[in-house]
Amino acid sequence: MQIYKCKNSDREDTEKYILKDGDTQLGYAYFKQEKINPIEIFIDEDKRSQGFGKELFVHMVKIAKEKGLNSLMFEIKNENYRMINIIASFGGVPLGTFNGIQKWILPIKF
Repeated sequence: MQIYKCKNSDREDTEKYILKDGDTQLGYAYFKQEKINPIEIFIDEDKRSQGFGKELFVHMVKIAKEKGLNSLMFEIKNENYRMINIIASFGGVPLGTFNGIQKWILPIKF
């Protein structure tokens, strides 16, 4: 599997990365210049729960570290348990829940 940075992004304030296995696209991620939810990950529905989201997440956190960030903030809907589990598995700290949205902070340690 490989992660490729797209040369052309739809928006100037985002960087898009595609996860591929050979010629098959498994998903993609965006790094946005925003304080909350700077990382968004999308995995094809039939490829979920196979570790691809975690692989993209690790790549995106490394980019955040290269940009000089020492933590990331997230607001995640309760039903997005996959993203919540990924953030928790990397040492994310829950800050609370309001109206079905969980707030998390992820210190960047690696």
